[in-house]
Amino acid sequence: MAAVAGKDDNVGEVVDHVLATRERVFVERNGAPAAVIMSARELEGLEYTIDLLSEPKTVRRILAAEAALQSGNLYMGEELAALDPDARFVVRAVTGGVSHVGAPLRADDRWGLVGSEPARKALDELQFNIAEQARGFIFGQLLADPIGSGVELHGFLARRLARRIETALVIYRLDSVKRVVRLVEVLNTGGLIGRHDNHQW
Repeated sequence: MAAVAGKDDNVGEVVDHVLATRERVFVERNGAPAAVIMSARELEGLEYTIDLLSEPKTVRRILAAEAALQSGNLYMGEELAALDPDARFVVRAVTGGVSHVGAPLRADDRWGLVGSEPARKALDELQFNIAEQARGFIFGQLLADPIGSGVELHGFLARRLARRIETALVIYRLDSVKRVVRLVEVLNTGGLIGRHDNHQW
């Protein structure tokens, strides 16, 4: 973590440094740390982590969903159509497997997907419009750019990413070697996760 003193420093350069290095920069006042400059994505990930860890039931749901993935209680290949029962985003291919509706990317540019049974059940329990947005995200933006689509969680929840879609929080992991997104869980947070009062200066 770098430190910057005084208010005459070039804020733009500091922000560029934070975004390039992912470091946090302390701003000092009278020789003592007074504030921290960090990327908005990292702050969002920290806020999600704090919110999730404050709900033990939620953490247990995430761990149970990951256990389901590990034990083979999952959807892959043609079975992924079960995550989208109305076939709005996934269509079954005649030769087996699935294809994605409106996918502009070449097949080798997209990531594969494996979804847990708990995530499928959670999608089914969401309000229709939120479930539709979540499915659109999962089969669209998430598979096109899984790293840039979510924010990294921290601490006990490290190596997981999250993306809020209205009142749902999509939790996933990446297998970068196989280029597979592992859809862990979809939480109905009621809008309580990640909503903080932020002020712009």
